[in-house]
Amino acid sequence: MTNAGRNNVYRAVVLTALVFFAAILSSCEKLLERDNKPGSSEYVFDELWNIINERYALFSTKTVNWAAVYQLYKPRVKSNTSPDDLFKICSDMLGELQDGHITLQSATRTFTYENFFRLFPVNFNYNNVKKYYLKDQFNTSGPFVYKVEQGIGYLYYSSFANDYTRDELDSVFKEMVNSRGIILDVRSNTGGKSLNVNRLVEKFIDARRLLKYELIKNGPGPNEFDEPRPFYLTPSANRYDKPVVVLTNRACFSACNDFVLYMSLLPQVSIVGDQTGGGGSVPANYILSNGWLLQYSATMTLSPDMQSVEGGISPDYKVNISPIDEANGLDPIIERAFSLIR
Repeated sequence: MTNAGRNNVYRAVVLTALVFFAAILSSCEKLLERDNKPGSSEYVFDELWNIINERYALFSTKTVNWAAVYQLYKPRVKSNTSPDDLFKICSDMLGELQDGHITLQSATRTFTYENFFRLFPVNFNYNNVKKYYLKDQFNTSGPFVYKVEQGIGYLYYSSFANDYTRDELDSVFKEMVNSRGIILDVRSNTGGKSLNVNRLVEKFIDARRLLKYELIKNGPGPNEFDEPRPFYLTPSANRYDKPVVVLTNRACFSACNDFVLYMSLLPQVSIVGDQTGGGGSVPANYILSNGWLLQYSATMTLSPDMQSVEGGISPDYKVNISPIDEANGLDPIIERAFSLIR
């Protein structure tokens, strides 16, 4: 055989081998794509776990081992796991963080961790408050419900998500100006907007004060944060300087948790009721490859003495409402507040 013939045979063998291996590689790629492609059950599970692993800000406040959680839940996910089953597995895994800011939402289902308040006494019955304490006679201004009775003001604010104007807030305090003190009820207020928190606190704050620090994640490690960012507020005009009692329960969460933190730092303020529910962070959102929406805690809030407030704010006076009290229309938390102001 001539050299040219040998070269032709060699080229043919190499070409055949390349085609063969290309076919194998193509088959492997298709296999991998089929089993773990974006949007597949296994891919989505890993994607979700990794987002929390790299971006979640509160691992230092939790007792959970996130790597061990992966080993516990990943074997439950198969290539043929249905979307409903995957949603349940992912929800159970996220529940290990015990964080009320954690949310997972599909087109048909929503998971939110709620045991931060559901495992504890409610300690609030607004119908009883209206009937037996306000006697169904009260004023409203924007989202505020208020009344002055025997020289003591009562102010109820159901949610910091409910906006108000400065005029609406001022009209409340015009009625309270001659009171001996105010009972400020934020029980079962699950949060809302920081602007609404700040405007209300400014009515009570006595001087420019450091109220918290905010830590913002800046890397994938569990303790990779920017330098703590201080947060201050200053008094508003015509501030209220008499005693204030803030009423709390476990459903005081997120922005309401911040509100109770700020108020607890003021010298004329007492906190009565149960520990708040926490939520010491600002949440962020991420859209997973299958279209599900994941919300997670992206920052960490610290008190002025650099302590995390994720676990909630403890009251100065811990008071519970028993089932018998509630059945009889009694609210020992309000009763204690009245006694502190009288």
